[in-house]
Amino acid sequence: MDNSSSHRADGMLLTIFELVTEGVKAQLDDESAIALGRDVVDRIRHTFGGELVYVCKGRSLDAILTSNQIWAEFNGKNHVELSKKYDCSVQWVYSVVRTMTKLKRAEIQGDLFDSSKGKGANDGEPELC
Repeated sequence: MDNSSSHRADGMLLTIFELVTEGVKAQLDDESAIALGRDVVDRIRHTFGGELVYVCKGRSLDAILTSNQIWAEFNGKNHVELSKKYDCSVQWVYSVVRTMTKLKRAEIQGDLFDSSKGKGANDGEPELC
């Protein structure tokens, strides 16, 4: 790695450290925030040290987190309110609710033909056939 690349990588680690420490100062005292920042940077260095790492913009992660927030705040009749709060269409809110309802239903009911899935009444009991 040439000298400029090394400085750039060190700068990235310093930026991560600063982002973490500043981001948690409302919840932690300065000493704890600094310790957490160091721990995060050390974990990143040990996990990815020496590798070429691409950091995506995280749009998929943002969509998943937003969908989870919409689902958590959904009360059955606040589609429009949620669409305004999360700057998305009402149709998107309906889509999130529909998808999450299907996932939750499948999680609870399980698959009739696959005893390894779901949380049915017979979970944990030996199969008879």
